[in-house]
Amino acid sequence: MKITWNIDLNNLRKFLSLSAICCSTGHFFRKKAQFFLLVVLFFSALGLVGIWYEYIFHSDWDERRVEEYIKEKQDKSEAVFNRENFQKVIDETNARSTEFEKPLENVPDIFRLNK
Repeated sequence: MKITWNIDLNNLRKFLSLSAICCSTGHFFRKKAQFFLLVVLFFSALGLVGIWYEYIFHSDWDERRVEEYIKEKQDKSEAVFNRENFQKVIDETNARSTEFEKPLENVPDIFRLNK
């Protein structure tokens, strides 16, 4: 028994052309866009829950890391009060308030209220 293949090359070229393949895949993804979006969102949420679970429930520190953290926080918690800078700020604030309380002189009346 002999099998003969009758293949029309023109139809095959039209079927396998790049534009036809792009058009058919675009049509397929447009029809199934909601499904693919839901799948992507589901796996993204699943991955984020996994990361969250690892950081919350498996956040064990060894003793060395705990001691380093405590030492670092103790070193940074010391605040230095600079009395000279504080006095400069107070003096500047007082100067501004006295400048604000002075009466206005030689201000033109732009609305011409005083005739």
